[in-house]
Amino acid sequence: MQAKEDPALHSRRSLTLRFDIPTSKTKEFWEALKQGRFVTTRCAKCGHVSFPPQSDCPKCMGGEFSWTDLGPDAKVVTFTHVQITPASFVDNDPYIIAICEFAGGPKVLAWLEGVDLPKVKPGMPVKVAARASAEGNPYYVFVPA
Repeated sequence: MQAKEDPALHSRRSLTLRFDIPTSKTKEFWEALKQGRFVTTRCAKCGHVSFPPQSDCPKCMGGEFSWTDLGPDAKVVTFTHVQITPASFVDNDPYIIAICEFAGGPKVLAWLEGVDLPKVKPGMPVKVAARASAEGNPYYVFVPA
């Protein structure tokens, strides 16, 4: 005999986030993104490419870096389809998040837009694309190449 299950609770409450993120050390990244370029930092001491941009190298702890353009092209390494959205994305339909790798560069996580789930495969070529939030803040997504 099975026990009777309790009814489920449902909520579609929105979560309002307030944040102030200092961008003085990553200003070049945000400015480049507004121009449609995707850049990050390269350690001047050991050459390690970091993403997100870093002011100190996570590999050798060097504090000198240069900005390097990753270009728009990447390939999907792995992905997931988010069907049950967290409260902060309650107004979004289910979406795909992908980790994509740039040639000779780092792996980057972002939403994957413009492709149906059955067509997403590891190795799929994508491009990074700049977007702006309703508040005017720049962000990036991946789109099919």
